[in-house]
Amino acid sequence: MTNAKTLVSSYLKAKGMEASKNDLGLNFTYEGWNFLLWHDKTDPLFFRLTLPGIFDVTDDNFAKAIMACNNVNWNYKVVKAVLYDYEDGKEKGASVWMCYEQLLDAMSNVDEIVPRAVQSLLSACDAFMKEMTEDL
Repeated sequence: MTNAKTLVSSYLKAKGMEASKNDLGLNFTYEGWNFLLWHDKTDPLFFRLTLPGIFDVTDDNFAKAIMACNNVNWNYKVVKAVLYDYEDGKEKGASVWMCYEQLLDAMSNVDEIVPRAVQSLLSACDAFMKEMTEDL
C-alpha cells in the first residue's frame, strides 16, 4: 500500500537528497533546515511535513509567540504554527513547530506538493521570526 512516507522518500531519492527514517517518520535537510515528515500509521496518506523546533518558547516570550503563531495560522494557507511541549530526559519545554498538512490521494503529485510545502514552511517560518524580533 502506498503511503506518504514512501511517496516522499521516492521523491527525495529522485532529487538526490538523503532521508533517514525514525520512529516519527522521515527526516531530511534542505537549505540547512531539518524537516520531518510525520508518519501517521492510522492515516497513511495524510501528508504532514513539519519544520520542528524553530523557536524556543519561554515564560518571557510565551504571549508574543502565541500571537505570532496565530498570525501565521491566519495568513498562510495549509500551514499551522503550533507550540509543541516536549520532555527530553530531565528537560521540559516548548518550541514552535511549523506544519504543512494535506490529504493525498491517487491524483496527488508529490513533485508539486513537496516543493510547495517546503517553500510554504520556510516562508511562514520567516514571517514568524520577523514578528518575534520586532519591538512591541
